[in-house]
Amino acid sequence: MKTKLLNLVEILRSSFWFVPALLLVAVWILSLATLTLDATYQGQALEIFGYTRGPDGARMLLSTVAGSAIGVAGVSFSITIAALSLASSQLGPRLLRTFMRDVGNQLVLGTLLATFLYCLLILRTINGTGNEAFVPHI
Repeated sequence: MKTKLLNLVEILRSSFWFVPALLLVAVWILSLATLTLDATYQGQALEIFGYTRGPDGARMLLSTVAGSAIGVAGVSFSITIAALSLASSQLGPRLLRTFMRDVGNQLVLGTLLATFLYCLLILRTINGTGNEAFVPHI
């Protein structure tokens, strides 16, 4: 049993997508919590913390941030993989294993993807129809 657990930990540790996946799950939970908090207080005393413009401006802002985050994530990931493939042909396969275990790379990619996901999750809740307009303030 202990061997299986250690083997699972080693597999997760060597997986490049484990930390980004954890960050995405955490952001999904965070978005649910902030939306619940925002709906509970319905903007009372929360307007000082966040965005107080209309729904169209909020949509535009979140779309811009989401597009920028996924663009930077894609470019940084592709440049890193290109550099890694060139370097691994000269330095050997240990470089690939070291790269896959580096938590810094995983955190950067996870943060960019989590920013993108958070913007999309909040973006879908913005309602701008008549008197029932809802713009999250957190």
